[in-house]
Amino acid sequence: MSSYFDHFLIIKIFGFLFDSHLVLILSIFIIFVALNFTFIIPSRIQLFFEMIINHFFQIVKENLGNNSQIYVLFLSTLFFYLLSINLLGFFIFTLPPTTHISLTFGLSFFIWLSIIVFGFFNFKSSYLSMFMPTGAPLGLSPLLVFIELASHISRPIALGMRLAANLTAGHILLTILSDFIFKMICFSSSFFNLFPLMIIIFMIILEIGVLVIQAYVFTLLCLIYLKDSLILH
Repeated sequence: MSSYFDHFLIIKIFGFLFDSHLVLILSIFIIFVALNFTFIIPSRIQLFFEMIINHFFQIVKENLGNNSQIYVLFLSTLFFYLLSINLLGFFIFTLPPTTHISLTFGLSFFIWLSIIVFGFFNFKSSYLSMFMPTGAPLGLSPLLVFIELASHISRPIALGMRLAANLTAGHILLTILSDFIFKMICFSSSFFNLFPLMIIIFMIILEIGVLVIQAYVFTLLCLIYLKDSLILH
């Protein structure tokens, strides 16, 4: 094996090539199918999705106020979009599109830029006051403005890098452990080989949790950034 990334090359299953672009298309299709509820009596799947949407409704209400329910659709759709990409790429054992910095940075930059435009639309030039903390000494204003501006510009970079780096690191770690344990089982039939196998099972469960948490963290940070464009400090 020349590289541990070889495990994530384009693979062929049932005559179809599964790469990151196809994962992206399948994820969008699954979202439309899964959220198209036409049952009079809610099913368990519908109740599960409604529970998640109600959770976003509560955190939007707590952070953005009572009249901000319109943003629940955007945040819940963003969460399901990222979650479906992460999980689908994980289960067909290929690098999901969210491990590519081009996608994660492009998505985070577009959201960040839209939030800035929305902030200027709401507060006009008063939106620039967020770069100067309230009650700060006037003599420190140039330094504070520079620090706040640098922190604000770094938001899309940190947002996109966090998602891509965490997912890539988790996939590579699983690949290294799987390759090591596979070699142990092939060269030895000892009973103690079951112990590293249990470690792999635990790591898979942990990685699935990371995929869910990273999608939620990305969405939650977008909510926090959106708060700056709705509530001027």
